[in-house]
Amino acid sequence: MPRTHTVIPAPIGPLTARSTTSAIELAWTDLDVNASYTLRRRSGGPYQVIATGVSGFGVETRYRDATGLPGTTYRYVVAKTNNGASSTAVTATMPTPPAPAITSAATASANVGTTFQYRIAATNDPMTYQATGLPRGLIVNPHTGVISGKPSEQGLFTVGIQARNATATATASVTLTVAAPPPEPWTYRDLGDYVLDERQLATYSAVAIRTPGITSYEAGRFTVRGAGVDLNVINQGMTAQYVSQLVTGDRTITARVLSSDTGGRIGLVMTKSLSPFDQSAGLILTGDKQQFVRRLRVATGLVTTETAGTAGWLRLHRIGDTFTAEISADGQTWTPLGGPVAIPGFGDAPYHAGLAVVSRNPLALNTTVFDNVSVS
Repeated sequence: MPRTHTVIPAPIGPLTARSTTSAIELAWTDLDVNASYTLRRRSGGPYQVIATGVSGFGVETRYRDATGLPGTTYRYVVAKTNNGASSTAVTATMPTPPAPAITSAATASANVGTTFQYRIAATNDPMTYQATGLPRGLIVNPHTGVISGKPSEQGLFTVGIQARNATATATASVTLTVAAPPPEPWTYRDLGDYVLDERQLATYSAVAIRTPGITSYEAGRFTVRGAGVDLNVINQGMTAQYVSQLVTGDRTITARVLSSDTGGRIGLVMTKSLSPFDQSAGLILTGDKQQFVRRLRVATGLVTTETAGTAGWLRLHRIGDTFTAEISADGQTWTPLGGPVAIPGFGDAPYHAGLAVVSRNPLALNTTVFDNVSVS
């Protein structure tokens, strides 16, 4: 007879609970970084489930519970979803939180028929959220504060938002602009690691995008709104809102910068893929009180040439694996910016050519308007 072995689930590491200013913070350890968990609590009665599908990011997982009655002592346990392993029980007393204050952006942008997300962010651990005046196609999750969906009408909307905890309700308004997306074959996205809800993370990667960007189009003008760290993050990667075409072979992209918020980086980028770490070449403008430095950036080689000025026309060429950049004040007379730079191994596969905008602030958007945009 073969021997059988009873597999005993490995226990979850020590569970701790502490009362903070506005919630009870639970923390536990588990070497299984892919695990998910169910949280239960009780106060004088049977255990009740307060959260399921909680995921960890690394060895230690944290969860904040702000849904209890202030002044009440609760007993908590955590169970692992995949094998039933359970923690020991701990107790903590629910605090009386200060009144919440809404901290999310007062403006937001969306495109008709395109997925939209906006999180109502507030201090002091709100329990529920509300939103009024949303355009058709958008709804708010009352538990997470995330407004999402696909708006079905264009226009300017004033959205009333609320965040409530056990002490008070905070109110604010958001001006939401719903416009048209760029026409085909243009597409847009954020380059980098997009994080909608920072409550789920303890740390951020070097290429974290914490405010979603968007690109809209009207009458030949591209309005590109982008947040992020930089187009050259510690000489390794880039974050940006990027509107581009998938192209092949030798190409030239041209654009005029009509306006841009100061403090960011904007310009033309050709990139081998949509990975923030892949090979790319760019003609980049650095905004500082409407004075710009123009730079040719080649990833994995970081060859740069800089010059100061205010000319608003940009042009970037690819011929084989060689890239050149030019600037112009009128779109007629062009001045080379440095000499040609080769990126060995850029290859013959389809690549992306387009417009990039980054605010250099993960929590704020830079708004830049381009016209006379062409890929030839």
